[in-house]
Amino acid sequence: MAGRTISIAALETMPVAHLQKAWDRHFGMAAPSLSPDLLRRGLSYRLQEKKLGRLDRRTAACLARYGSEDIPALPKLVTGPKLSTGTKLIRDWHGVGHSVTVLDDGFEYDGKRWKSLTAIARHITGTKWSGPRFFGLTIRAAAL
Repeated sequence: MAGRTISIAALETMPVAHLQKAWDRHFGMAAPSLSPDLLRRGLSYRLQEKKLGRLDRRTAACLARYGSEDIPALPKLVTGPKLSTGTKLIRDWHGVGHSVTVLDDGFEYDGKRWKSLTAIARHITGTKWSGPRFFGLTIRAAAL
């Protein structure tokens, strides 16, 4: 084991005693009292860090802040469905039906090409609207 480079894949079957020796070699200190799974995870991270480099200072500080209890958890990323070319979006607004066709590079509405659903929603309503929300394409985070 001494002087030999280990792979992340090799950690999977490595006995605990070898994991502890590898920890000492790669971290320069005795292995903490952790489960074999956590030793493997820590060593995997260290091996990747040695090969690819550490996180920059700013990113590491940001991640550390999110580990503290006074910072709220990151919000869930909520995205709508992927729209295929040719899909028709229908919306009734104040008794008038509006139909939008999804194109490869935008949308078609009222015989014109549009770059975004938001621009179409603004045109229809005369106010600022999220286009995906106006056409019912968003998923509420609470429903997840």
